[in-house]
Amino acid sequence: MNVVSSGRDWVQQIVSKMGLKVSVSSFFQALRSRRRLAFSREVAEHIRKEVDQVSGSSWDPLAAHPELEGFEVYASDGHYEAAASHMPKVRGRSYASGYFFSLNLRSHSLSLLDVARPECKNNLREHDMAALKRLSTEQLRLGAPKGIRVIHAYDAASIDYRQWLKWKTRGIYLISREKANSRVQVIGVRDFDRNDPRNNGVLSDEHIGVFAGVLLRRVVYQEPLSAEIFSFHTSEFTLPPGLISFIYKLRWDIEKCFDEKKNKLQEKKAWATTSVARAQQALFVCMAHNLMVLLERDLEHNESIRDEKSYAKRRKRLEAAKREILAAGRVPNPLVVNCTRVSQRSLQFIRWLRTALVSSASWDTEISQLRPLMAKYMS
Repeated sequence: MNVVSSGRDWVQQIVSKMGLKVSVSSFFQALRSRRRLAFSREVAEHIRKEVDQVSGSSWDPLAAHPELEGFEVYASDGHYEAAASHMPKVRGRSYASGYFFSLNLRSHSLSLLDVARPECKNNLREHDMAALKRLSTEQLRLGAPKGIRVIHAYDAASIDYRQWLKWKTRGIYLISREKANSRVQVIGVRDFDRNDPRNNGVLSDEHIGVFAGVLLRRVVYQEPLSAEIFSFHTSEFTLPPGLISFIYKLRWDIEKCFDEKKNKLQEKKAWATTSVARAQQALFVCMAHNLMVLLERDLEHNESIRDEKSYAKRRKRLEAAKREILAAGRVPNPLVVNCTRVSQRSLQFIRWLRTALVSSASWDTEISQLRPLMAKYMS
């Protein structure tokens, strides 16, 4: 399908290109249906589990670390897009529509936690922590069975240390950047294995007390390439400090997902105004992402096709970074320089998929057209 700019645009294209009998009124009525929302959640969850099940160690940058056995690891974040055309204005202004997503850092499956509910805040932007607090334990654990611990790497908007302590009792752990104005007291220094190459760049690992009377852990890490120093707070106390830093670095993958959604899939705007309708749209975004991941892995497994040009570009960038680190007299962190996983689909793949979805050509014909696109950039 072509890129569409609104719900009405989508309906018109469906009618003209596929001959389906869908009216604008029935489309928006379905978006308002809580029954349809429940069905959309069920389908999205089924697809997400499919991605998690087919994702072997070759796609999992955390699989090599036995300390992470028994953990599910997510990058989670809020994401905003332009308000729907008919969204009522507040004080003469249309406020962006917000969503809260989680990306499984092992399998790359994408989940919707919830939509922002600005109607609770006089139609202003809802803070991430307010949204996270009203989610149930089951929602934040994303269906993880009893005995599995769940880590969320979240930016500093997630910092509420008393809430972190409550979540920890339910097997939910947070990793976040330390705020510049944080007031902490060092309670003790933790020993860590400085001979473990995964801890290259770790400057300190400490127990800290924060203003809320909560005991936390702080890992201070110097990024070998830029020499920038990062400080992480976490409620997780068992993992090597280098793994804590690496998990937070992998959080960038969810930002790449948002970039793909906005700039490659052209999903920049809400199609409807209610929280039910916006949740359905966000679930369709998750389904589209997860179905593309499934297709990618099927192509690699059954057709020996993967986006070689993107992998080559990433390897080249990592090799250049390693040379620069060594030239500066610092030591590379193997967790970073050996992580070659590509975090989003190329435009060539997405353009091919859009065409193939409405093509009457055979699978073999479509595959023959895809192969050269994945081997190199077209001149």
